[in-house]
Order: sequence, then C-alpha cells, then structure tokens
Amino acid sequence: MNAVAPGAVAFSSPADDLIFQRIYADQVRLLYVQAPLGVVGSLFVAPLLAFILWNTVAHSILVIWVLFLESTVAIRWALTVAFQRHAAGDETIGRWAERYTWACAAGGVGWGGCVVLLALSPSLVEQSFIMLILGGVLMGGVLTMTPVLAACMAYALPLALPPVSWLLLQDDLLRVVMGTTGLLYLLLALGTAHRYHRTLGQYLRLALENLDLAQSCAKAQEQTERTNRRLAEQQAVLQNSVDALREFYRIISTPHRHASDQIQALLAMGCQRFGADTGVLARVEGEGYEIVQPVAPDAQLAPGDRFALTDTYCQETLRARQPVAFESAFTRFQGRRQPQHLKRQVATYLGAAVKVGDRTFGTLSFSDLRSRPAPFTPVDLELIQLMAQWVGTTLEQDRMAVAAQRQHTLLAHASRLNTLGEMASGLAHELNQPITAIALYTETCLARLRSTQASPNEIRETLEKIAAQSARTNTIIQQVRHFARQSKPQYLSVRIKDLFDDISDFLRLEVRRHRIQFELNIAADLPLVLADPLQFQQVVLNLIRNAVDAMNQIEGPRIISVFARLDGEVVEIGVKDTGPGVAPDVFNQLLNPFFTTKPDGLGLGLSISQSIVEAHGGRLWATSNQGSGITFHFTLPTASRAKTSERIAADLPLAAN
Repeated sequence: MNAVAPGAVAFSSPADDLIFQRIYADQVRLLYVQAPLGVVGSLFVAPLLAFILWNTVAHSILVIWVLFLESTVAIRWALTVAFQRHAAGDETIGRWAERYTWACAAGGVGWGGCVVLLALSPSLVEQSFIMLILGGVLMGGVLTMTPVLAACMAYALPLALPPVSWLLLQDDLLRVVMGTTGLLYLLLALGTAHRYHRTLGQYLRLALENLDLAQSCAKAQEQTERTNRRLAEQQAVLQNSVDALREFYRIISTPHRHASDQIQALLAMGCQRFGADTGVLARVEGEGYEIVQPVAPDAQLAPGDRFALTDTYCQETLRARQPVAFESAFTRFQGRRQPQHLKRQVATYLGAAVKVGDRTFGTLSFSDLRSRPAPFTPVDLELIQLMAQWVGTTLEQDRMAVAAQRQHTLLAHASRLNTLGEMASGLAHELNQPITAIALYTETCLARLRSTQASPNEIRETLEKIAAQSARTNTIIQQVRHFARQSKPQYLSVRIKDLFDDISDFLRLEVRRHRIQFELNIAADLPLVLADPLQFQQVVLNLIRNAVDAMNQIEGPRIISVFARLDGEVVEIGVKDTGPGVAPDVFNQLLNPFFTTKPDGLGLGLSISQSIVEAHGGRLWATSNQGSGITFHFTLPTASRAKTSERIAADLPLAAN
C-alpha cells in the first residue's frame, strides 16, 4: 500500500507533496488513535449476536464465526499497541497504514460472513436484527476508519456487499426491499466517509499551514528578538563610545587648564573606564622606563620613578603597531613565566605607544592586580589609541610652545636692547650730567682742602652733593641693567603707579630730548594687576617711542598722554599722541609682524608688545583720535581675577622653562 490514499486531494508541487505526506501521516495516526473504539465495539457486538442466534443457528457455525471475527479484532488491537509503542515516523507510516487496512479488510470479511447467519435464520425478525447489527457496525467503521479512506472501504465493502447481495437475490419482496435499503445505506455510508475524509484532509492541511505559519512567526519573532538584542548591544556599545568620547572631550577642551592637569584627568578617566587601579604615562629612553605622570593607589608610583624596560609590558607595547590588551594574565601566559609590570604581578593590562612627532616618546598604560570580568572591546582599544595620540600631540604642542616662548623671550630681549640702542645718545647725555657735576664738586672740594680755608660744613655739603649725583648715576645704570637683562617672566601683583615710577627717568629722558609735552593720568584706587614689571615697561616704552617718532615731523603741539583706568575686571592703559595718524588701509595692519611705516624699522615692536600683552591675558588695539593722532590701548588683568590668575600661574611659567 503506497502513501497516496484513495480520495485524497491531489498535489503537484514538491512543497505540496511534502504537505500531503505530513497530512497522510497525521491521518494514519488518527486512524490508530480511533482504532480502540471499533475494536471494543466488535469485541462485544459479535458475542451478543451469537448469543441471540444461539438457538436458531448451529452452534459450530456461530463459534467458528465468532472466533474468526475476534481474531481480526485481536490483530487490530495488536497493531494499535505496536504502533503506539514504536511511535512510527513519517518514513514508515505507509507500511503501518497498509497493515491496518488489511486487518480492517479481514474484519470486514468476518462481518460479511453474517450472510451465512442470514441464510440459516428462518425468521424475518432475526434477519432484520442481523441487518440492523451490520448497519451499526458499518457506521461504526465509517466513524473510526475514515481518516484513511482505503481502510474504510476495505472494511465496509466486504462487510455490506455479501448480505445485501443475498437479500436482493431473494424472491420475497420484503427481503428485496431490505437489500435495497442496505445498498442505499452502504452508498450513504461511503459518501459520508468520503466527505468526512475530505473535510478531515482540508482541516489537517489548514492545521499544518497554521502550524507552519505559527512556526514561521515564531522564527520571525525569534529573529526579530535576536536582531533587537544585537541592535541593543550595538546601541549600548555606541552609547558607551559616545559617553567615553564626551568625557574625553570634556577633559581636553576645559579652558585655562594646564596640559599636565589634562593628562592627569585623562589617566583618572582611563582608570575608571577600563576598570584599572593604575594609569601611567611613561617616557622610554633606551632600556629605561621613567614615569612621567601616574595615577596609582596609595601613591605607590611617583613621577621620576625609573624601572628597567624589561620589568614592564611596555616593551611589547612599543613593538606592536596597535594597543596591547589582556584581561587575564593567567589565560594569556598559560603556565609560562609571567613577567612583572612595575614590580607588580598584574592580571589586567591595556597599553598603547605614545609618539611625539616621528619619535617614540613612551607608553600610556592601565593595569590592575585583578582579572577583568569581560574582555576589552574594540571601543576600548580605539579609545586608548585616541588617548595616546592626543597625549603625543599635546606633548608636541607643549614642546613647540616652550621653543616658541624661548624664541619670544630672546626676541623681546633683542627688542629691549634695540630700544636701549636707540636711546643711547640720550642715556649718555643723562649720565654725563651727574658725572660732570661729580667732577666739578670733587675739584671744588680739593681746592678748598688745599687752601686750608675750608670749613668742615662746606666739605660735608660738597661731599653730600657728590653722593647725590653718584646715587643718581647708579639709579640710571641700574635701570639700564634691569631693562637690558634676560630673565624668565615673573608675574607679580603690583600697582600701576609703581610700574610707571620705575621707568620715570626713561620717560623724562625721551620727552625732554624730543621737546614733547608729557601727561600722565592714573586713576586713584586702581586695584593691583598681575604683570611682569620688566615686560610691562617694555610695552609702555615701545608705545611711547612710537608716539615720539610719529610726532617728529609735525609743527604743532606735540603731546603724549598716558592714562590708566579700571574697566570691569581689567585695567586699561592708553598711550595717546597728537601725530598725523595713519591712512585707513594701513590702520588694520599696524599689529602685523614685519609691517612698519618707518624707513629703518623692523616692524616687530608692536607685534612683540601684542604677544606680551596676550600672554598676560589681556589684549592690545589701536583707535584713531578725533582730530589727529592715534591711541594705543592695552589691558592687564586684576590680581583678583580668578580665572586669569590660574591661567597665568599654570601656563606661562611652563612656557618660560
């Protein structure tokens, strides 16, 4: 018996064939599930019929018929038990259907044997009872065997055809009517079985399709959940990256913060981010490893501590072209000797090389004595690489800033020497006056001593005048030496008036030599400013000399006005002249390096002054006066201005090193 059941719906495509096979397997399983109902019915109905006909039909015939029929019932029962025990798969389901169909056919033949009982029963009542029994058995078979239509037909046809045929062949009209009725009943039963079989097939197909749809939905839901989990993980990684970058940006973009403080904050952030207790920026020179900045528990490491490079993991870090990371030293070394890192048996390590320009500076590393519960992510590796690159760039900028500040200091010193050179004739005249006076007073004193007429009071008075002129000469020489010296900037809290008093002799010399009227207007009660006195004096002298040069060729009044006033948190100083001014196209270029309106000028005085003022946290600018002339303004921060004070204290001393 093949797997295609009679009356089954035809399918053509491979997918439909597969569905049919699954439906047929379910039909066979349902056949075996319903088998006990038919078995039980036959088991009790056959003996009951034999008992009723016991006095009518020969005993031997009844016994043989019952035994044959019960044997078919036993076979069906045994097949049912075997099927349930073996749990047949789809590949063997056809054989099980074939076996049960043959057993049903045998059962149908047994019930069809009732034709003998009909022939031997003289009474019409008994024959009618036999046909009623057969009709019930037939309908029972239809109800329990229609899942496999072949089994139903194999059971129904041999059961009904012999008795119906015998009745139709009788001469008695009543019996012919009974036969005809039986035939119609058989056709009705087969039609009912066929419709039920088709309905069952459609139901099973719909159930399988629904099952497939449910499984597809379940798979789609599972796939969606996996996708959602993957997206959630990616989103978490992305959010983690954004948080890390935001914290990184916050550290490196904090204004007025020294580079060493930023690196220290970066090390602290790295320790928190990577789950480490120690973070180190180190310089590597030859086989030596020197700690530059550490973050370590209980101050176990300090700047300047030195180790052999072989006592660290940094040798491997420098050889690698990408960050080196491991979350468990035991897993990494797998029984091999584990080297110590900074005299500690660390379990977790993450490090990257730091390059300053094209030269390897050292390493940036994070470590911990405990193993890390989760491996380092690609985001962690990219982040430490970014941190190492930023540290290298910052160190390079710091080195360049130091070099630029050194050059700026030398240039400012050269500018002061140039100013002294331009003032040399005036300084010589200024020194010549007290020296000449000293010589005259000395000759007068000697003459009086030779004449023996000098009184002690006259000698004392003359010596006091000599001492006064010597002090004046020494003051001028000390001012020149102070102005010409090369030194590191020293930012002090000073008074504006004191700064002008220190260069009063220079100012008097310049205005007297060029016959210029000088006005100094310093507001009362100005707060202290934070400034380097020498650099302040250089800026003021440069602006005043520019004003003097601007008024050399004019015929009218030549006046230089200097003022100082409070403007918010800064003190504004201005130098105003009555010169001819400059053309509008030249005005915007006054502060550009190497731009000058003087035939023999270098164009660096105003540029140097601007850089000095900006280094103090102020600014330098120029405005045209109403009428004629120019006013140069610059600002200095007050000593109480907290932010500027922190910037000057942190940034400028490092640049002067």
